[in-house]
Formats: sequence, structure tokens, C-alpha cells
Amino acid sequence: MSQTTTSPPSKMTMLVGDQSLNVAELKEIRLESVIAKDQVEMAKLLKAAESQGFFYLTFNDDLSEEISRYIQTSYQSSHEYFAKPLEEKMKDFRDGVVHGYKYTGTESFEITRDEQNRMALPSPFAEHAEAILSLANICDTIVRTLLGSISDSLGLGEPSSLETAHRPDGKSDSGIKFVSGPTKASIADVPDTTHTDSGSITLLWCEKWASQMRTKETKEWLWVDPKPNRVLVNVANYVQDHTGGRLHSPVHRVSQPVGGVEDRYFVSYFLRPNH
Repeated sequence: MSQTTTSPPSKMTMLVGDQSLNVAELKEIRLESVIAKDQVEMAKLLKAAESQGFFYLTFNDDLSEEISRYIQTSYQSSHEYFAKPLEEKMKDFRDGVVHGYKYTGTESFEITRDEQNRMALPSPFAEHAEAILSLANICDTIVRTLLGSISDSLGLGEPSSLETAHRPDGKSDSGIKFVSGPTKASIADVPDTTHTDSGSITLLWCEKWASQMRTKETKEWLWVDPKPNRVLVNVANYVQDHTGGRLHSPVHRVSQPVGGVEDRYFVSYFLRPNH
């Protein structure tokens, strides 16, 4: 596939606390327009996936309100869970798999779709399982809708090789993940989490300034504005590799713009290919 020529993303300067931040101006895609196969919105989605690989997704009012309720429940559950003693959380550690508790500079707890109906969830996730699993199902529908639209725009056929690699009835590590981000008194102590995502498409919610992306062209680090009532989406490695590099899996990291201990919680959903 041919490579797409892109230009650096627009950026703006925003004051956060006493810090002036360079912030990426990312495209916003309307989910309902993608579902309706609006050609303008589908082309906009493809361009965003080809250029910086990051964009915002917005929802209609009803879906936005439903997601917002589930996200707030997820943040509260995350707050209670990650406040537990480490020895208690380590009971949820599972070696060699993505689900369960992990500590790799940030703390996380993940529930995969393959495990969500048979995994014994720890408290407080167990008490809010209905909301959390409903959110996971909504997320899975969203990422598959985006994947299908991108496949259509690329003219990959029906069903496309991308879609057949992500069959809903196939085994995969797709799942919802809760993360407690950096909360350091000094920025110098924030661990380096620079990475690309290994899956296919990622959704990310966070209420705080905590995400940075590296631009494709200039390699400049820009902050990502945690805008309300939308989700941040990024292309991941599998989709980049299986479109010959036409789509872009961006380098990014979690961080904090100013020093000071402050809770930062992320809710992510990862679409990953079938085993």
C-alpha cells in the first residue's frame, strides 16, 4: 500500500497550573456518522488514522450519558482498588497473561473479554461488575465499528482481512483495563512509559492531564487535552503492520505536567487480534 504524506498536527498553547503546555489539536470523529457510513466522516476517520494515529471520538447525547455513568463508576472503583495494600493486590497477579493485576511503573488491573464472564473479580470491581462489563461491551462495539469503517475506506473487501483477524467469536486478549497513573511529587521521579500499543485500536479515558503523544513528522512531544464527553482513540501496532505502514501507531506516554501527588486514573479498552 502507498504511504500517506502528512503534515505535522496543529498545536496550541494552554496554561495548566503555572505551566504553559504545547497541546495537540486532534480531529474529532462523530461515532453516529461513522455508523451511518457518512462518506465525509469516514474519510476524516481514515485521514486521522493515517496521519497522527490519534483522534477524539464523540457520541450522541444518550450514549454519552450512559458512558459517562460507567466511567465515573470505573474511576471510583479504581480509586478504591488501587488504595489497597500491595500484598492484597498481588493476589490478583497472573503471570504470563494480560488480565489481572500488574505493576510496571504504573498499576493496572485488566479484564479480558475471554475471561469477563468467568473471572472472579476482586472488590470493588465485583460490586460494580454490571456497569463495568456493560462499558466493556460498548467499547468492543465501538472499536469494531471503527475497524470496519477503516477497512471499508481502504477498500479491503468484505469481510476484510482486518475484520477476519478480529472475529467476535474468536479467542483474543481484547479487554478493558484500569490504570492508576503517575502521582509523583517531583516530575523528575515520573517513570518513562514511552511506548506504542501492541494491539489494533485503543480507547482511553482520563479526566486529568496525563497523556503525551510524539508527532509523526517532527518527533515533538505534545500534550493531549483530556476533553470531557469524548474518548481518545489511537491506532496500534497490529493495524499499522497489516496495512503496510499506511496507518500510524503513535509513540505516546503517560506523564504529568506539574509536580505534586494527585490521583490519575485511566480507563482503556484494547482491541487485539484473535490468537
